[in-house]
Amino acid sequence: MNRVKIYVVNEDNYQEFKEEFYSKNGKTAWIAISVKDYENLSLNFAELRRYIEQQKEIIVYYEEAVKPDTDTADTE
Repeated sequence: MNRVKIYVVNEDNYQEFKEEFYSKNGKTAWIAISVKDYENLSLNFAELRRYIEQQKEIIVYYEEAVKPDTDTADTE
């Protein structure tokens, strides 16, 4: 995954952040997210992770289910 930097900016540090950010990156567009929406984003990532883990377990289950039974293959 690609690295993403998240900056926490508020009224107290806005001017300092803006000057430092512009000096490093030039003028850019801003994306803002509320604390509640950030929490929702975090929950969505957790749900995505849970879903991927569940799918991996299902794949392992079916891989095991379709494997030939070595015990019965030896006795035939």
